[in-house]
Formats: sequence, structure tokens, C-alpha cells
Amino acid sequence: MHTSPSDLTNDMMIGMLHAHYGLEITDIDFLPLGYDVHAAVYRAVAHNQCEYFLKLRRAPLNQPSLQVPRLLLDAGITQVLAPIRTQTGALWCEIERYTAVLYPFIRGENAMVAGMNAAEWRMFGTTLRAIHESGLERQLSDVLPHETFGFVAGKRIRQMQATVEAAQYRSPGELAFAAFWREYWPQIADCLVHAERLGQQLQSVPFEHVLCHADIHAANIMIATSGEIYLVDWDGPLIAPRERDLLFVVGSVIARPVLPHEEELFFETYGQVSIDQTALAYYRFERALEDLGETGAAILLDDKLSEEEKQAELPLMRSFFVPDGIIELAYKAIRS
Repeated sequence: MHTSPSDLTNDMMIGMLHAHYGLEITDIDFLPLGYDVHAAVYRAVAHNQCEYFLKLRRAPLNQPSLQVPRLLLDAGITQVLAPIRTQTGALWCEIERYTAVLYPFIRGENAMVAGMNAAEWRMFGTTLRAIHESGLERQLSDVLPHETFGFVAGKRIRQMQATVEAAQYRSPGELAFAAFWREYWPQIADCLVHAERLGQQLQSVPFEHVLCHADIHAANIMIATSGEIYLVDWDGPLIAPRERDLLFVVGSVIARPVLPHEEELFFETYGQVSIDQTALAYYRFERALEDLGETGAAILLDDKLSEEEKQAELPLMRSFFVPDGIIELAYKAIRS
């Protein structure tokens, strides 16, 4: 969210943190971070000057998104930001209609803003390799979804097309989105056809499946002032081919473009692997179409979204279609 929810006050959050975590919080500041229109984040300061990162979500809780980073941290992978347990040992609690999760506060910037130096790229490679080789996919096999290449986003895209064509819109944000969708529908429809065809091809490929973060772009890597990096926002962990995570490294333009020399630094420590270009193309199409569908649904169907938030989402959606954007890169991967 770009603004703090109007139905929560600082006093309410301070009371919740005291009741569930035993913390004496003296100050809370809203942080306008990230792309998630269903989440709000805050910095909470305790009376002893310890700082915490508080995340509130109004969408249904995905428990593995909290359990996975906690398991990784407990396994010794320290570059993962994991939730702090409540006084009863839980990884979350509730406040009004929100789920609240508390983390250590990492002073620094995300890599989308700060970029990463050579040491940080190598640290990222080491960390992602450790996650992929952790073996936790076996422990979590009955908990996490498995990649099937079924392209479930296709249903939402078709529903969005039907909604745009059938509905009447009044707000400027809704009108702008509907105009955008109609303008780009031929390209969106072509991407949909390619994604579904590639998914069918990949279903017969014998990939090694590993534990994936599944959204590890630059905005989800925190660069601490100490020089450490932390992988954050484990909202959708998945058991999938490693290409699902390498999507955000190999020629990526998501959040922040990855330059060739940065790829080289990453693979120095991750290790050289053979990358399936068809899988990479599929994941690029999937990423763009999932974002289009989810953001469109939020703009048109979420009555809690402010007009400012609706307008703020449009530039991101248009960026998918620029030259050398994620969709053009997906087509290039097909041709390579």
C-alpha cells in the first residue's frame, strides 16, 4: 500500500505488539514500500530503542510464507529475514481484519534502490544456492505448491477481459485501466497463447525441483548498512525448477535491470548451471500476465483501494510492453 490503512491507528498497533510480543513500543512510522496493494509496512521503535519491521496484510494468510523463512534461518541460512515468534510461539497474530507479522528491522535499502556491489552479488549467489540445495523441498512437499506449468493465471486474464468489456467505470483510475487493457489486449492475448503452449511443452520435461522463493527480484533483497543482504517477502514459496528463481537474475528487468557483469558475479558463487530457455520464457510470460491480472483485479474490484493507489499501478503495467521489457525478453528467449 502507498498509504497507511485508515481503519488502524498507531495506538491499536502499539497495543497489539504489547499484548502478543510483550514489547513496549514508543513510536510507529508508516513505510510506503513495495508493490503489494494488500500489505502495509511500518517501523516500530521500542522504549529501549530496538527497532522492528511490522507487516500487515488484509489478504488471507499464507502460512508457508512465514514457516519457510523461519525454517531456513533455523537451518543456518542467515541471509533470510524470518518472522519473530509471539509470546506463545506463533509466527503471526491478528489485529482487526489484518494479519500482523513482526520482523527484525534491517537498516538499509532494498536493492531496487541501492543496487548491489560485487560482494553483495556474490553473497546473493551463495544464499540462493544454499536455499536451492537445502533439501527443504522434501520436508515441505506436502505443504507447498509444486510447479505444474498449468498456467493458472490464464483463467484470471480471461475473466479480466470479460470484466473490462462488460462493466461500466466511473473513477479515473478504473477508466484509465480499462483503456489500457483494451489498447493492449491483442498483445496480452498473444502472450496468453504462448504461455499456455510453453506450459504444455514443459510438463513433459524432467526438471530437478527445488525450494524457490519465487519472487526474488531486487525489491525483495534488503541491503543492510552493515554490508549484509537479506532475502525478504516470502509470500509465495514454491517447489519448482531453479529457473523460477533465476528468472530474476538472467537478463532480468524486473524491479531493476540486471547487467551482464552482475550476472557473472552471481554465478561465481551460485555455480554454473544449464538454464532451460523455454522455462525462462514461460516464467517471463507468466510473471507479466500474473501481475496484469492481479493488479487489474485490485483496481476494478477492490473497493478498499484508493484512487491514488489505482493511478500508481498503471505505469508498472505499461512497463511490461516497452522495448526490452519482460514481454519482449520472453519472445527473445523463445527464438534463442
